[in-house]
Amino acid sequence: MEEEWTSDANEAFSISLVTPSDSGLKKIDSFNPKFTYAVFENEQIFGYKGLKVNLTYNATDMRPNLSVSCIKKFKTVGDAEAVDVVELMKEFLPGVAFQKKNDFELAVKQTPTDWTPPGELVNSIERDGETYEVWKGSLADPAVKQLVKRLQLLVLFYIEGGSYIGEDADGKDEPDYSLARWSVFFLYKKPSAANEQYVFQGYSTVYHFWLYQTPTPPASPGKASSLLEPKKNESWELPPGDFPYTELPHRARISQFLILPPFQGKGAGAMLYNTIFDLQSKDESTKEITVEDPNEAFDLLRDLCDMKYLRKNVPEFANLAVNPDVAVADKGAVLHHSTQISKKDSSASTSAKGIVDVDALEQLRLKVERPVASKADKHAYTLWRILLKQRLYRRNASILGEFEVTERIIKLNDTLENVEWEYARILERLDAPKPDDTQANGASTSHGKRKSDGEEEGPSSKKARVDDE
Repeated sequence: MEEEWTSDANEAFSISLVTPSDSGLKKIDSFNPKFTYAVFENEQIFGYKGLKVNLTYNATDMRPNLSVSCIKKFKTVGDAEAVDVVELMKEFLPGVAFQKKNDFELAVKQTPTDWTPPGELVNSIERDGETYEVWKGSLADPAVKQLVKRLQLLVLFYIEGGSYIGEDADGKDEPDYSLARWSVFFLYKKPSAANEQYVFQGYSTVYHFWLYQTPTPPASPGKASSLLEPKKNESWELPPGDFPYTELPHRARISQFLILPPFQGKGAGAMLYNTIFDLQSKDESTKEITVEDPNEAFDLLRDLCDMKYLRKNVPEFANLAVNPDVAVADKGAVLHHSTQISKKDSSASTSAKGIVDVDALEQLRLKVERPVASKADKHAYTLWRILLKQRLYRRNASILGEFEVTERIIKLNDTLENVEWEYARILERLDAPKPDDTQANGASTSHGKRKSDGEEEGPSSKKARVDDE
């Protein structure tokens, strides 16, 4: 009986985007959630036959409206009762989502024709005859916060392990000074005709961590070198008035990254990511740009965008190569941090230079390219694998240490093959005409890390948290 009255939440739940039209509302597209376990236990809903849960969004301001229908509802028997879907969804959606359908349709039709996204316009991109815009705002801005609250359920549905931002452990809004640490980037397609409106494509949140740096003397007498200076007694004091958090030296961390399913595979993810990277890299206060638990799909998107950026803007990138003059011992050799190789129990290296220029790598923070297979380069390829093994071992030393030596070597080699496979995919797709927004998992993210539509699925090892869906 239980199976008869149980519905698959991923199939029963439908999300739609609509815009106003002369005859009522025009549906742009509909799609199902990827994950619903954060809302419905085991991604199942008990108590209905023919259950349909429809979440409709105004594609402009993302005003939500929830409706639930079914063919038949289970009558309570003892402790067995149907899940109250509407009551449950009140924990995840703002109150406006539960207005009557007529009120929702009226609100959509009354959306001002001159409506623009909240925040400030930071980038405009022309693509395939369409204009896309990226708007940036602070979570402390009420208009930005309202839009984020309407969207956050989608984070749970499309980012594995995703969570709401701007709330404390009790679900209450954090104070403004904390919300101000969040920047939010919205990607919209701009209307191309007078009777059209903005259409939401996706968004990303960026958190700004204050980054400690060793204090330096003022550039000139009487001028402070930064907004935050240590006193002579080595204590710290914040400047008076409104505190410009994002102007302090900080690390910008991309926390959530979401492109709606209908707009994936069309370059939307690349437009949004490149805008964030460009703005943050030009900001002198931003010292690092990182990603929170990225998934395979987001990693692929990021690698492609970063590689194109490096090729176009960093001439030093082309000068990086594996040094083929380094000799490889048959056994008993030690690879040093400098990537120089020496015989076992000997501090003297067998070569003056290492496999790669470690200083250049540190400055550019990039990975060595995979060499093409040829007799002359097979040696360089071997050196590259040795270098990669060293990096993988250091990163996973605590886990690998739990295995016997033989099994440890096997697992390390397996991991190396997985990473090499991923690198090969990056290089193969790098010269493609358009960057492909792959389905994500993270930052899974939802983060498994390299899966895309229409391609062979390769090894996956990462957890999900930022999602390009």
